[in-house]
Amino acid sequence: MLYWRFNIVWFCYRLVLVLFVFCSVLSCVEAQTLTQQLKKEAPEQLVLEARESGDIVRGAILFRRENINCAKCHQPAAEKDRLAPILSELGKEVTDASLVESMLDPSKAISKGYETLSVLTMDGRVLRGLVVSQDDSTVVLRDGQNIDKLHTIPRTNIAETNPGKVSIMPSGLADQLSGRQQFLDLLRYVIDVKERGPAKATSQVQAAPTRELTSKMKGLVLIRERNCVACHESSSIHSLPAVHHGPNLKWSAQRLSPQYLAQFIADPHQTKPGTSMPSLMGQMDQTERIESAEAIVHFLLSVSGDRVRDEAGEVDHDSIESGRNVFHSVGCVACHSPRDETAVEQPLNDSVPMGEIRTKYSSQALIAFLEDPQAARPSGRMPNMQLTHREASVLASYLLQNDEMLTSVLGKPWVVDAKLADKGKQLFAKLDCAKCHADIVDSIGSSARFAKLSDVNVSKGCLASEPGNWPDFGLTEAETNNIKAGLSSGLSALDAQQTIEFTLVSLRCTACHSRDNLGGVSEQRRAHFQTTNLNLGEQGRIPPPLSGVGAKLNPKWMRDVLVNGRSIRPYMKTRMPQYGEQNVAHLVELFQASDKLSETNFATAGDPNESRKLGLKLVGDQGLNCAACHTYQYKLSDTMPAVDLTEMAQRLKKDWFYQYMLAPQKFSPNTVMPSYWPGGVALRSDIAGAPEDQIETIWQYLLEGRQARAPAGVIKEPLEIVVTNEARMLRRQYPEIGKRGIGVGYPGGVNLAYDAQQMRLATIWKGKFVDPAAAWYGQGSGNVRAMGPAIQLAKGPELFDGTKPIITDNRRPSTHQFNGYSLDKQRRPTMRYEFGSISVEDYFSEFKDDTSGQMQLRRRVTLTSSEERDQLRFRLAKSENTNSDKIKGETGASYQVGKGLTIKVVSGQVPEIADGGFLYLPLKLAPRQTQEIVIEYLWE
Repeated sequence: MLYWRFNIVWFCYRLVLVLFVFCSVLSCVEAQTLTQQLKKEAPEQLVLEARESGDIVRGAILFRRENINCAKCHQPAAEKDRLAPILSELGKEVTDASLVESMLDPSKAISKGYETLSVLTMDGRVLRGLVVSQDDSTVVLRDGQNIDKLHTIPRTNIAETNPGKVSIMPSGLADQLSGRQQFLDLLRYVIDVKERGPAKATSQVQAAPTRELTSKMKGLVLIRERNCVACHESSSIHSLPAVHHGPNLKWSAQRLSPQYLAQFIADPHQTKPGTSMPSLMGQMDQTERIESAEAIVHFLLSVSGDRVRDEAGEVDHDSIESGRNVFHSVGCVACHSPRDETAVEQPLNDSVPMGEIRTKYSSQALIAFLEDPQAARPSGRMPNMQLTHREASVLASYLLQNDEMLTSVLGKPWVVDAKLADKGKQLFAKLDCAKCHADIVDSIGSSARFAKLSDVNVSKGCLASEPGNWPDFGLTEAETNNIKAGLSSGLSALDAQQTIEFTLVSLRCTACHSRDNLGGVSEQRRAHFQTTNLNLGEQGRIPPPLSGVGAKLNPKWMRDVLVNGRSIRPYMKTRMPQYGEQNVAHLVELFQASDKLSETNFATAGDPNESRKLGLKLVGDQGLNCAACHTYQYKLSDTMPAVDLTEMAQRLKKDWFYQYMLAPQKFSPNTVMPSYWPGGVALRSDIAGAPEDQIETIWQYLLEGRQARAPAGVIKEPLEIVVTNEARMLRRQYPEIGKRGIGVGYPGGVNLAYDAQQMRLATIWKGKFVDPAAAWYGQGSGNVRAMGPAIQLAKGPELFDGTKPIITDNRRPSTHQFNGYSLDKQRRPTMRYEFGSISVEDYFSEFKDDTSGQMQLRRRVTLTSSEERDQLRFRLAKSENTNSDKIKGETGASYQVGKGLTIKVVSGQVPEIADGGFLYLPLKLAPRQTQEIVIEYLWE
């Protein structure tokens, strides 16, 4: 009996051991990355499967997708600018199997000319990267981790150099794919590019060097900007667009600080360096200038009507960060210098000066200006950025974030003195202010007493180096020389192309757009041009070039964009400004007349119905899969919200569409649009027709506009992850969270989404768990959708130091570190993170509320500190300061947040409500002390 018992125990022991080993092996297999799994397969087998089942079109899209972005490095470029080999120019020695090895292990064999260099500097730093250039004095490296960053290292600071053994191509790129099939798709496309190359029309495309206006043209822009024709007659300059008028002084007198106006009129260049307003009192001493300027302000106040009432109020500090985000995203920094957290300028070259606006505007005045700048400045030099009232308000809060300054702006009320006002009226007329500022008084000066602009003596007057009894524009030497060049040219009429460039530079359109290599976003400002969808790459954030735009856009659409604010790029945070019809409408005709394409060979359209049917197939996921990226009838695609298919025929000219489809990189070298007919050969050889035939069928389909049938792939069947008797979890991209979202569905129908980037509870909802269709079908990049009415909670980390500013945006906090999670028997996760010396465990579970009988959510937060910590705060909720979102205290430690959510602290701590609508728990931790917070979330 003892023998049998021993055998049974031994058998059980061995069985447990085998199961343990099996589970460990299985766990290791499950933990392997896609790269590790693929490395175990023969490269030749992967090539064979890619040729058989890889989808070239899907691979072309992946090749340009933001998280992989192979196209950024593997694109045609000048030799010195190349980051990686051009795939279409690889030699026969590069086999398909070696392509697989390069994709999975890029450092195994580095192509000649793309080796990295390791540099040890005298101060002990080690810099690694690709050699961009080197000479006897410096070595320039492209950073191995950030290819947009360059290191310029003086030879005198180099202690040692060694050839690098690590490729600049990142390892683990395959891990950014959703699975093996996507790798086969990408490999199939790479093989095809290598074999056939890109379209012949694009393979040799080289960017021409950027250019500037000629000195003559710069001079004409300055002559128009300084409004020289107010005094000097010139029919040639009068015929130019972009007329410059001075600001509306009635608007200014009603809203701006009178003290600022007096200071500015007395000495405009000292008050606002860089202003185009000339100093008109150069012959007066300082006392006389101040008295004269104050008299003019009395006059302006007397004729402008009642001042708009200004009330000094507290600065909305909660809006400052939002205002900073608006300032640095919508396009303000395209012209103005960026600013730091306290709105102090960080000067950049070629920035439009703003001056000290805190002594100029009250909050209400600045909001009014931002909402309708052309009411104050009709020339459109400050365009309308189409801000909502909320955006204008938070922007004003950011720019005017000093209470003492705001009080000084309002200052003591100015009581208009009739005698001073009469003196100011005489000065206003004497100084010919009415020549630039209309609707105040009729000018009594006559242009006859000034020489015609063509007869001006460039060595005297405004262009003279010494001051005198004439306007002082504060011109630099370069500006003076450019004006002289403009005058010496004879002021001849400009042709259409010159007029376009004159207008674009005058209105600073070239700060965002380039046209024939004139202008464009500078390197210093590129970081401030942002997008809501990184999959679109540069095209999703940098405004499109205007080269050939007249050949591209239909005139009606172009007018809608320039005059009516039409937009088709909602993913681009930088907005298209509105300059006013009178300032830009002439560009429509000029663009249309100037821009032409070479002759286009159109295919002959057959039966319209059959053409549309084939076009419908081609744009769907069974054809070229245009629907994978393009919006359809305002429904965003799963991958990226590229321009809407249903507006293309209305927007684009047919010949441009043909030529672009055949060679997209010819028109836009940085486009994510694949070339579907490289070298004139269709990628999809299984679909009948030459390239022009296929393009014609797509055009016929697009002609139906919004009446066109939805292509296959636009409407996705919903998926559902079902929760039964244990929790289910999905780590993916969630709305308002991003790619580090963790969704958890609990038995009983309560669900949450946790933000592992900011360590916070982000969303809660009831009912079904999630629909992952967008992520499943959208190449892993779409948002997972909650399948019930979701309650969004405040952004920013929940645990924070009460003595530091509170983060309420999307930034990843540098003070917090997420440490993963563990699962209980019901697979409920406990989230773990660190906040300095504090270790946090965050556990959620479902429970049945005795009062309502409904399933609700309970949270248990455990905090342990290795040192004493006080002034800690744990945020429970944040109000948005709207009536429907107020936080109201109920009985005990219960608080109603908005209309539908009650938050209850059941662990004994007493919540507090801070300014700005923060509901939080004050906490203090002793060394090695553990404190537990238990919170219940109750909602319908």
